[in-house]
Amino acid sequence: MKESNSDSILIIGICADVHKQGVHKYHQAGDKYVRALTSVSDKIIPVIIPALFNELSEPAQDKLLSGLDGIMLTGSYSNLHPSYYQSDLPDNDDAQRDPHRDASNWKLIEKVLAADIPLLGICRGFQELNVYFGGSLHHRIHEVPGLMDHREDKSLPLEQQYAYAHPVSLQENGVLAGWFAPRTEIRVNSIHMQGIDKLGDRLRIEASAPDGLIEAFSCPDYQFLTAVQWHPEWQPHNYADNAVVIQGFIQACAEYKNRSSQ
Repeated sequence: MKESNSDSILIIGICADVHKQGVHKYHQAGDKYVRALTSVSDKIIPVIIPALFNELSEPAQDKLLSGLDGIMLTGSYSNLHPSYYQSDLPDNDDAQRDPHRDASNWKLIEKVLAADIPLLGICRGFQELNVYFGGSLHHRIHEVPGLMDHREDKSLPLEQQYAYAHPVSLQENGVLAGWFAPRTEIRVNSIHMQGIDKLGDRLRIEASAPDGLIEAFSCPDYQFLTAVQWHPEWQPHNYADNAVVIQGFIQACAEYKNRSSQ
């Protein structure tokens, strides 16, 4: 049975990627992100935000955000371009890029933070937020001495790729620690090649992997800004720990809506 944290309908924006199919480009968001929201509440309308937010006029940007109760920055097939975090690593030709999403989300983050709208970052969204706050990324975690290989085995079925892969330790008195109390450790999936090198300014560590890699953070300067490296959107109806993260985000969106209506 679906649960709802508010009697009001919530409208939650989901950022899009730009995918090229044949000779045409499409603005798309993964089905799993959309259904992660609707699977835990029947009072949510997911809205996909095209990857051209930066191209809209400021009044249009403000109008769009005024109708939203929360924003989800999703994972992606692509990685943020290294120029955003001044990496001295080469931009390899085989790296998958999405310059439309890079530019769109950079402006989207700026405006969402200014409006203090609840913001959940997942995987690439987690990395984008870290870089926005002045942090940097490991280009290839599996090449860093002392760190695990956090990539998935793409030869396996999706159900196995997205299965719990390793534990993370929750930071005491953090947002996630509050959601999962009294537990101090949860299990997460692991589907990423890049990860945090330097943590962004003003960000607070929420969870870490056994190798010390930061897996989640929040920012106390805002009502709700939480980001995770793993994929809680994967089948929250089957993975209880994933559901807790999605439900926590939805609750924050409901509280924001209530504050805004007063």
